[in-house]
Amino acid sequence: MCIREESLRQKVDASLVTVRKVFDTARNPQLAEDVHHKYADKYLLAEYMTNGHCASLLTTLRLLGVTDEHVKTMKQWSSDRTVTLRFSSRRKCTFLEKKTRDVDSDEKVVVSGSGLGSALAGSKKTLTTVTEYFWKFECGYELSAYKGNEPREKIVIKQRDGASAKVKTATDKPPQGVQGEETKEYPNIDVELTWLLQRVNAESGRVSFSIDRSHKKCLTPLRNEDSEKAVTFSQNASRWTRRVAAQLQAFFSVVQDNKLDMGSLQASREAFLPFAPLLEEGRKGGEEQPPPKQKRIEATQSDSVAEYKKQHEGDAPAVLGAADLEALLQEEERQIVERLEAAAKTFPTSGGGGLITQDEARLVILLHSATSLLNGYSKCMDYLEQMLRKQLVAAIGKDITASDFAAYMQFHNRKMFKEEYAPKPLCLAVRRPNHYPEGTVSFVAKADDVTGENPTLMLTRKLESGTVPQMKFALSAAAEVTLCGETHVHAYIGHRFSFERPPPMTLAARSRQFSGFVLLLGRIGGADLFLPSHAMIVQNKDEFDIPLMLDEIPSAQEFRDAIESLSPEQQRFAKAYRSMQLESTLFAVCIVQIKPQLEKVLNLPSDSLTKEIQLTQRLLELFIEYHIPPDLVSFQCDSMEDPDEIPAAKKVEAVKAHVDAMFEMIKASKQNEVDEQKMRHEMDKASAPVPPPRGRPFPSEKCKMSGGPAPPMPMPCGAPPPMPMACAAPPMSMACAAPPMSMACAAPPMPMACASPPPPAGPPAPAQQQNQQPNQQPNQQPAPPAAAAPEASLPGGMVDVSKFPQALEKQFDAFSDAACIRPTVIKPGDSWTKRHQPKLLSAVTASNVGGDQQTKEKNRAFDLLDALTRSGVLTIEETSMHIVLGATHCFDETLVDTLVKKNVNPIEHVERSMLIVASTLFGQQSRDLVKDAVVDRVGTYSPMLFLK
Repeated sequence: MCIREESLRQKVDASLVTVRKVFDTARNPQLAEDVHHKYADKYLLAEYMTNGHCASLLTTLRLLGVTDEHVKTMKQWSSDRTVTLRFSSRRKCTFLEKKTRDVDSDEKVVVSGSGLGSALAGSKKTLTTVTEYFWKFECGYELSAYKGNEPREKIVIKQRDGASAKVKTATDKPPQGVQGEETKEYPNIDVELTWLLQRVNAESGRVSFSIDRSHKKCLTPLRNEDSEKAVTFSQNASRWTRRVAAQLQAFFSVVQDNKLDMGSLQASREAFLPFAPLLEEGRKGGEEQPPPKQKRIEATQSDSVAEYKKQHEGDAPAVLGAADLEALLQEEERQIVERLEAAAKTFPTSGGGGLITQDEARLVILLHSATSLLNGYSKCMDYLEQMLRKQLVAAIGKDITASDFAAYMQFHNRKMFKEEYAPKPLCLAVRRPNHYPEGTVSFVAKADDVTGENPTLMLTRKLESGTVPQMKFALSAAAEVTLCGETHVHAYIGHRFSFERPPPMTLAARSRQFSGFVLLLGRIGGADLFLPSHAMIVQNKDEFDIPLMLDEIPSAQEFRDAIESLSPEQQRFAKAYRSMQLESTLFAVCIVQIKPQLEKVLNLPSDSLTKEIQLTQRLLELFIEYHIPPDLVSFQCDSMEDPDEIPAAKKVEAVKAHVDAMFEMIKASKQNEVDEQKMRHEMDKASAPVPPPRGRPFPSEKCKMSGGPAPPMPMPCGAPPPMPMACAAPPMSMACAAPPMSMACAAPPMPMACASPPPPAGPPAPAQQQNQQPNQQPNQQPAPPAAAAPEASLPGGMVDVSKFPQALEKQFDAFSDAACIRPTVIKPGDSWTKRHQPKLLSAVTASNVGGDQQTKEKNRAFDLLDALTRSGVLTIEETSMHIVLGATHCFDETLVDTLVKKNVNPIEHVERSMLIVASTLFGQQSRDLVKDAVVDRVGTYSPMLFLK
């Protein structure tokens, strides 16, 4: 329980003691949350408390000196002008005189002495000189009301001039709280009374307040224009009463009069609350107190009760009646008058000219009482909302969060959508038909530490072959790759409450042992343009976790509101840039299978590399690590043979032979490099001068004595150094010299039927090109009509996926609150996580993949794709393009506040957004997307979706 609620409960408990004294013993009013009631009772309770609040303030104004004539005049002003209540004050401090006086001390000194046996006695006093300064402190104030901006045409409610007091100080400075001797006019303290006066009946002087439940902005008993204006007025009036009371207390503090009981003024701070949030159970007949002689409340309360009974089959509301409120208001007035009478016995009359008189005491008591009532009213109205919150939590059994709502929406969508249109987990298996998956690519969201990672559900539509242009992307400035695989469009609809961030989303890529694929990430730049920004090779149990950033851009309504006051040139610029932003909401994931494309570039039959694990791994090493052109290891048949008649095993063996020869050549090249490095090291070591040991002859002398050869003669500049002999390093043996290139190190000769000719200089023959690119020709069969919205179509029935964001924005404008739906840009994060197992027996290592490493991964992937496509000559058949359209439904409040404060069911709003996106994505009517059992319910709360 919060401090504010605890304070209200204490105030209500104290007021209940008085209420039970006023009512009969058979009555049992209680705090609203402790009484069984209906939702309509909360509206009646808000009206009950506001009427009591207004009547209580009018009583306070009358006790301040506002007459019935004043009320009628101000009521007339409020019909077309504002009415302001003003408190103005001033003071003056004048120095009177300086006095000096002697003050006897209380000490007495006895002086004694001896002489001739006699004693002398005497006394001595200490005098203290005191200087005193006397001041005349004068103050005055005025309480008035005026209309509009005409403060001179005012009604003076209360005025006091000439109040003065003589103040004594010990220094020559003015009294505490007074600066200078000049007259000072304090700033005026104003509060507007227009709202209160508009609630008063001009003829009867009674108050009348009711809530217009039919208004479109009426959300809850507190969240509506009528109640909000009442609460705002109460808060402003409370600030006014506190400021005026503080100003008067500042005047009183100058004069220290111990004869006055200043504590009695503070006792009025906790006043009786006549409009406490009380309900009474079992009031079937609507029992009330007897009608009072003086009425303060109009009959609108009775009208609301009659409407309540009509809607609830004659049942009486649980709220207290108008007669009960009148009785409690009378008790409140009696208590205030009692305190005023007690103060009148303590404080002097104003006729004596004192600074603190009965008038000032009366004013302070009424201000403190009004402050207590105004603060109590604000707490009572807030209590209605807190009660709704507590009841909602009690009904559900827990404090619900955004993650709880996300879990429910998954359940809700399963119940609402037909099976073929329902959102599905975006978990993609990388496989060929009738083959085991090479790996998986999935979108996962981590809701919290308890539930862990869950697959992200998305709407999914597969675009049939021939209905979407073939995507292309640039490998380099000179090479472009065409993707001929399948295309899927997904729609991600997130939701965000208040400033809470949605659950973090991650793109997880996993590969199995001895398997692999290429993963490309980017966005769609046109109908047939893919713009990859990241790429990686996922192979041999690699695991990539790529965080995805969700960046919202302004909704269509927010964009229109922002550019409304811009110039035409500025608007055109903003619209052009927004079109690029909308296309950026198409996040694309392309999966390229390696083995099928390897078979294609090597001229091997399909599935020929499925079980050739070692060959596949060695081929990838050649392409990725050594950048070997694929033509050096591909199978090429003799022009006189039919390729289809050659067995697949023979083709594979030919490729193996090429690969073996290539690795032998690489091995020999490496050995040559090693030998060259050794020889260079030995030569450098031999040519370096070595100083002889002490006591021993130089090497040349030793060679002469031993009969060795003479030292070498100087060689001309630029000549190679001679080979050192026995006196230097030992002679180079044949094992250390670079071996001549043997036949085993060179490429072995190939059979005539399978020889590998040099790469052709021009394009391949028409028959061969047809064999290599069997699926490059477009489908000649007529394509079925596109199911997407007309805005996302191209001539000839082709689907332009780049137009989906614009089509979706138009649909939101037509069928939903466009200010709530924000297009969302999905892009990879800056830091990835990669788990890699270098060898079968080694441990798995995790590493952070940053900007430089991401660039290296992309270069490796593009090098492989360059080899697999022969720099764009070959198309890639076994691909899977997945385009994700992102949008986020945003709520201004938290989940609970959306329900309690806005009185909005977020389920229905998110449901409407899902249906709009699904209708745009699938090109179907909303009625055709949902199950028959929920058509009536959806049509009731979202009828605009079923309009033709």
